[in-house]
Amino acid sequence: MSPLAYRSLTAAGVASFLVGSHLLVPDAAVRAHHQYLFVTAIGYGHLLGPAQGAWRSACAAPGRALFAAVTVVVGFVAYLEGVSRWPGLAFALLALSVWHFAENDAALARALRARGPLGPLPGRPRVHAGPFGAAACVVGAALLASPDPGWLGDLFAATTGFHLLGWCVFLHARGTGLRRLLLLHGTPLALGVWLATSSSERLEPIGRWLFTPGVYLYWASLHVLHTGWLRRASA
Repeated sequence: MSPLAYRSLTAAGVASFLVGSHLLVPDAAVRAHHQYLFVTAIGYGHLLGPAQGAWRSACAAPGRALFAAVTVVVGFVAYLEGVSRWPGLAFALLALSVWHFAENDAALARALRARGPLGPLPGRPRVHAGPFGAAACVVGAALLASPDPGWLGDLFAATTGFHLLGWCVFLHARGTGLRRLLLLHGTPLALGVWLATSSSERLEPIGRWLFTPGVYLYWASLHVLHTGWLRRASA
């Protein structure tokens, strides 16, 4: 598959989702809410992929796994405290995630062009100028769009959805079966729909916690650091 085909298929899928969501849910605020829940639920499936490898490694080294788990929990508590004192911390993690989207798009295109693996993060700062510029533009657009839930929902769905769907297109082009991709992403989606539509008072706090933007950003940021480390190790 060529980079053009990968980007065209991904863009077509994202555009179809945006058009469909506008047709099905005319109210901007309600539509943005459902877009966020849908994309975030699939996003958890995206985070599970690399985490499976980390889990297998953890089973082989329980002591290191315990240390990593404690570090993640302590980091999460510190992050929640930091966000409560300085809300801008969440925007810093948002910028990190958007840079990850842009850098991954460039890396996937390079891998498809060379017909090779994704490869390590490039060491030349000039290579990262484009992804950093794209991240700055998207974060700036998010700040400008924040008063309008419809625009903000579309922006989130377009950028995050392009990253998630783009990886599925890339993995399928590299031989990953559709069944595996659907299972990995469909399971969290089904769980998210169940939590979002459940009337149970016990489940409602779990769903609210899982889909809080700040909480998802923390796990997404760990994903960025973890995948960056994996690519560094492959250098």
